[in-house]
Amino acid sequence: MAGVEDLRIHKKALELVKQIYLLIKDNPKLSRDFSLCDQIKRASVSVVTNIAEGYFRSKKQSQNYLEISSGSSNEVVSLLRIIYLVYEINTSELIQEYIILGKQINAFSKTFNY
Repeated sequence: MAGVEDLRIHKKALELVKQIYLLIKDNPKLSRDFSLCDQIKRASVSVVTNIAEGYFRSKKQSQNYLEISSGSSNEVVSLLRIIYLVYEINTSELIQEYIILGKQINAFSKTFNY
């Protein structure tokens, strides 16, 4: 049986967590904004962990975890927009990646419909 690590959405979410951490590491002014950095780190990690947590659950529970994951993806998008506005750091590529990931999570969630 395939594991959660074989899901494309899980792999992509893991890649994006790394990119969020690198974005913070590479921008000293941003890295000093502890609350914003903590919030975006937690939201990006939530995307991955909710995919994993729902993987072996019932269909209904899996859908719930995927909805939370999608919501966290939207949260990351909002936080990336804030980073752009406040720190003038180009986050457009990451924003697009998270928008696409959110759509992929929603599409995957629909495969659990009865």
